Amino acid sequence: MALTDFISELRKALSAETCVLSDPSNEDFRLALLRWSDVDVKIPGAIVQVSNESDAVKTVKLASVHRTPFVPVCGGHSLWSTIGTDGFILDLTKYKSIHVDAAQHEVTVAGGVLMKEFATALANAGECAPVGNGNTIGVIPYFLGGGIGVATGLMGIACDNMRSAKVVLASGQLVIADEKHHSELFWAIKGAGYYFGLILEITLRTYPLSVFGTPEGQHWIGNYLYPMERAAEVFKVVESLVATSGSRTAGLVMLIAPPPHHKPVIAVVPHYFGNLEDGPRVFQELSKLGPVIYSEKSPHVPNLSDHLDFACGKGGLRRFNLTGLQEFRIENCLQLTNVFQQLLESCPDATTSGYFVEWHCLPPPDLVTNSAFSHETVHIWLHCLSWCQEETSLPKVFEFEARAIDAMRQGTKPENYIDLPHGTRTHPIERRFPDQDILTKLRALKKEFDPQGMFTRELL
Repeated sequence: MALTDFISELRKALSAETCVLSDPSNEDFRLALLRWSDVDVKIPGAIVQVSNESDAVKTVKLASVHRTPFVPVCGGHSLWSTIGTDGFILDLTKYKSIHVDAAQHEVTVAGGVLMKEFATALANAGECAPVGNGNTIGVIPYFLGGGIGVATGLMGIACDNMRSAKVVLASGQLVIADEKHHSELFWAIKGAGYYFGLILEITLRTYPLSVFGTPEGQHWIGNYLYPMERAAEVFKVVESLVATSGSRTAGLVMLIAPPPHHKPVIAVVPHYFGNLEDGPRVFQELSKLGPVIYSEKSPHVPNLSDHLDFACGKGGLRRFNLTGLQEFRIENCLQLTNVFQQLLESCPDATTSGYFVEWHCLPPPDLVTNSAFSHETVHIWLHCLSWCQEETSLPKVFEFEARAIDAMRQGTKPENYIDLPHGTRTHPIERRFPDQDILTKLRALKKEFDPQGMFTRELL
């Protein structure tokens, strides 16, 4: 069936509240097409903005019958949330709901809820949950891909907090997956959910705000800025902080070139989850280095990522990559600083790029883990934000990204390389799912639930 015929039939099946856009010259179409990155954006044959669960199910079912390809969109951060004129985008941004049950310490999230909306609704009820580093990230995709962040050491990997999910399978059937129903599918969704269906709703475990160390859910965050010449000294102190993985700390070491001068500097942003007055003492060795700029703050949970809003808007020639690290090596970090400085020299329009090393304390030992996510014990991650202004610079900027990753992997055997599941689809899948038993099980489940690859050909 031609896409135009499919869209015509779909319009007849859906409610009046759901919008089907098929004219690329239309302003609503253009706005709906905007996403976080402009890299490799394609123009779809249509954008279906579902307004409710029933319409989402009908859309997948009809697409299944007619073998019409589509990609789902929630927050619009994925580089794979794009498709050409032979398919359509299933847009969940106008279908969203949040229901918090503080008494049961759980929350149910549906559709295109974003991280800021999620954290705010929970905080208003005195609760919190693992959140991603960005206000505009889609909540459901974040949990499906594992979900790591500065709070991982407090509440564990995000997907391990899932209690149930509503899933539209490739057949168009809507099922509930949890520990008692479709338990194997539920296991796979936690860490590899993108590949098994359209997840419309998830129910999650929540925690009282006090898990952050204060009754209101605040915690201490510092900001220490140093010139690149102090790199070896800074990394020596950070090495000791990362080594104390049992403490209630987390943080980032950031190589950035902030305005107005765009001169490369090192920013260390540590987090302490405890008495707010103890934060400066815990990180006193950073103060002893004499940072050129120092500040501190104690934000409430919904405001944790406000400082990243400059990088969270839609549009821009950029991509984001997450690479797991086995350990923090000073010599590798020094090489990373060289790569970053060379990037800025080679691509002056890439000053909005940045390389960040994030660490977090290990999750509580009593936290139950039972998911397809394979990196629970990894507590150090390299974030590569590759961002330039001219399209002609992209190949060079991406080349430096690869060099940055190579620098931080020095001393690691290739068979031990680690990729976050939703961070790449180009490198060997064994880096995303290194446990052979997990990978074998995922492949078998893919053949059972999506043998034709409606939800990507990954795992087939």
